[in-house]
Amino acid sequence: MSVHDAHGHINHEENIDRQGNLVLAMWLGLVAVTFTAASFVASNVYLRKWSPTKFTLPHSAILKDLPYWSTLMLLIAGILCLIAGALFAKNQWKAFNLVLAITTLAFVAVVCIDFRLFVWFANSSPQTRTIYAPTAFIELGVSVTSVVLLAFAGWYASYGNKARINYFFPAAMNWWLYNAMFGIVVLLMENVITVGSFAAWCGQHLT
Repeated sequence: MSVHDAHGHINHEENIDRQGNLVLAMWLGLVAVTFTAASFVASNVYLRKWSPTKFTLPHSAILKDLPYWSTLMLLIAGILCLIAGALFAKNQWKAFNLVLAITTLAFVAVVCIDFRLFVWFANSSPQTRTIYAPTAFIELGVSVTSVVLLAFAGWYASYGNKARINYFFPAAMNWWLYNAMFGIVVLLMENVITVGSFAAWCGQHLT
């Protein structure tokens, strides 16, 4: 209900769902990213089918490892986000802060890999640059945003009063989990990696 202040004015702020508004703003941003990236991914798929010999990835030592490391780090980051979410729900703040810090390191690694891949695509042949550099740039932007949001989450979690982290974390979780899925899906759809090649790479490097 509305509350009257000392001068008889109605205070409408009590009716504002700030967390709901933050979640809505987060998802509006994610929808915009999705539609923008989807147009470039669709162009990538179309051009590769239209002219497979011209629009194809050249052989490079970078592509033998970096996309797979990116996929692995995104999987780890996504799992860590879920663990952090479970600890957040149980108010286990020490463990939560530790997992949040490790998650930040995972996303920082993703940013470094995404930046290197973007630079490589941007300096490759005109055909490769045309169909791969735009989505690589979007992936980099999404990952950088995740790191910024994690920095804010860590800052808010350090407060004795947990009101800010309680307000911020559930909304930011949407972006982090989206980042993990988005990066992997783009690599798969653009045929930078395949499920089989990733499994073989993991078997070779992680065993």
